[in-house]
Amino acid sequence: MEPVSIKRIDKIFSDMRRKYLESREELREKYRRKGKILLFVHELCECSNKRKMRQRFPEIERAETYNPRFLVGELIEEALKKKFKSEGDNVYTKELNINGKIYVISGMIDIIDPETKIPIEVKYQTFLQGKPYEHHVLQLRLYMWLVNVKRGELLYVSPEGIKFFIIQKPLTDKEVIKLMEKEKSPRWPEWECCYCPYQQFCSESSCERRRHKTFK
Repeated sequence: MEPVSIKRIDKIFSDMRRKYLESREELREKYRRKGKILLFVHELCECSNKRKMRQRFPEIERAETYNPRFLVGELIEEALKKKFKSEGDNVYTKELNINGKIYVISGMIDIIDPETKIPIEVKYQTFLQGKPYEHHVLQLRLYMWLVNVKRGELLYVSPEGIKFFIIQKPLTDKEVIKLMEKEKSPRWPEWECCYCPYQQFCSESSCERRRHKTFK
């Protein structure tokens, strides 16, 4: 007899796939039919080539949703949302007209505090660092721009403890447009390529570990 827990865990993975993959593509298609270009906040915070790789190798992204680390982060986020009484998926959008083309920027914010309306981004880490990561700050500043607030909070959860960072100054329309127009591959050269699931297929990869394996 199959353990009950297996069915429950499979349902969680199925919900995650629906939330992070299928619903996003449905939304992208919805705006495409309207003649608009949809970009997600996380796409603006990462390597520009990664977006193209997702389209070439959709199976890899689907497989990533079964990463146990991703599952732990999702469980922590859902538990905190209940405690913070932040309901729903908190999906926000904003439109920008760039040279006659309509772009829609969409973001799914982890938690919106029901009293202050402050966006709170939850990050699961194996260890705590002394300051927030740059790409996390960029992501939160984009969320602050989406919801028109001047303050947001990064909440790091780790087996080592919990840390809060208050982030101020949302991005401006001008800064968002610059971010969209200035594509970078990789966007974070110090580390991004070595954590990318597409590095084996990417000619832009700067991961030294990958190069060593290639030429050994």
